[in-house]
Amino acid sequence: MTIEEIYQAEQELARFNALMSYKEVLTQEEYEFCKEWDAEEAKNLFHNAWNNTYLNLNVYSEVEKEEYDLRKEMGI
Repeated sequence: MTIEEIYQAEQELARFNALMSYKEVLTQEEYEFCKEWDAEEAKNLFHNAWNNTYLNLNVYSEVEKEEYDLRKEMGI
């Protein structure tokens, strides 16, 4: 591998880690990217067919969503 190829691979790995560690909703393109890097890990992405996005179950928390919804309803 050349230095450029190593750099590119490191950048792609950093993107994969960021998507799977921090992003809650992924686009189709991001899903395909993650699936190429680790198909087993991509099984933790739930497909929302109505808007063609993927919910990252590694990041998503129902508790946080309920707290957010409650604060929103209370006007906080």
